[in-house]
Amino acid sequence: MMKFRFLAARLTAGALSLALASSLAPGGNLKAREMAAGDSRTSSTSAEGAGPGAAAAGDAAKAAASPVAPIPALIAPLAARSLLLAATLAGNRLVAVGERGHILLSDDNGRSWRQAPAPANATLTGVRFIDALRGWAVGHDATILHTNDGGETWALQNFAPDWEQPLMDVLFDDASHGIAVGAYGLFLETTDGGKTWTRRRITDDDLHLNAIFATGGDTRMVVGEAGGVYVSTDKGRTWTKRPLPYEGSLFSGVAVDDRTVVVFGLQGHAFRSTDAGQSWQAIDTGTKAGLMGGVATPDGHVVVVGALGTMLTSGDGGASFTLTYRPDRLALADAVRGADGSLILFGDEGPKLAGTLP
Repeated sequence: MMKFRFLAARLTAGALSLALASSLAPGGNLKAREMAAGDSRTSSTSAEGAGPGAAAAGDAAKAAASPVAPIPALIAPLAARSLLLAATLAGNRLVAVGERGHILLSDDNGRSWRQAPAPANATLTGVRFIDALRGWAVGHDATILHTNDGGETWALQNFAPDWEQPLMDVLFDDASHGIAVGAYGLFLETTDGGKTWTRRRITDDDLHLNAIFATGGDTRMVVGEAGGVYVSTDKGRTWTKRPLPYEGSLFSGVAVDDRTVVVFGLQGHAFRSTDAGQSWQAIDTGTKAGLMGGVATPDGHVVVVGALGTMLTSGDGGASFTLTYRPDRLALADAVRGADGSLILFGDEGPKLAGTLP
């Protein structure tokens, strides 16, 4: 039996991890496995655009269609009470994704939600939009979904359960160029809006890549397992690993401004850089709870959330934080600032309104 060490983003302590543990149980098609660096035994399917999603290691390899057909997500009456792992703004609309392929939309800043159909029922872990209409979501089974209508309908761009490598996050610079990252060093890139995906390596090991985000200008950052912080100053063409005084898992990060970044992860560990990742200072969070997601506002307010209902708030660009716990102690995976300034939290038992952010 291969060593099971899936400590990727949003799979941490408490109810959040318990809810996902069943989908990663031995014998299931989501079971994680060790993959040697450079392993090219991969396959994928693309239901949108021309050609299958590129999958083999290297810059130009193509893959055969997956023999496993995806099962569409069920429209569930209680979807708004399900586990939600990531959310974002699409214009003024909130879009949230989570377990069983659930995609939820809100047009009133999180007060009410409705479920959108999805072509796969794989757990979704990341979602990003480049404008009010065009967005992508990623998740287990190396699933990549795309929408052109603000999340009302979604098309499948990649689906590869035989990889046994979940995707954890996605980032697009524009309508053409995007990157998705995931378990065991999985790094997929597209230059045609997701019609085809190329598999690359940005590290020689097989450590999990848990989140990707933009900082300033052409700078992009990936964080992951074993204190991994990888920085690109050319929108992802080349990557450099930056030293961090920590060897545990990082689950995500937020850019406060073009130079200031806060990253965080296992057991309450968090670090701040004011030089775009060149150097890092540890932050005293006052908690051992896993920190999963967060949001930063243009005026330097930062909110970081995590297991056990943990909320860290900062008014000084992440230099210091105030720790509180939500009374329900439900695990939190992400936080988003709504179009009206509302703070909306996502995790166990769906979205939660939590006041306002400047």
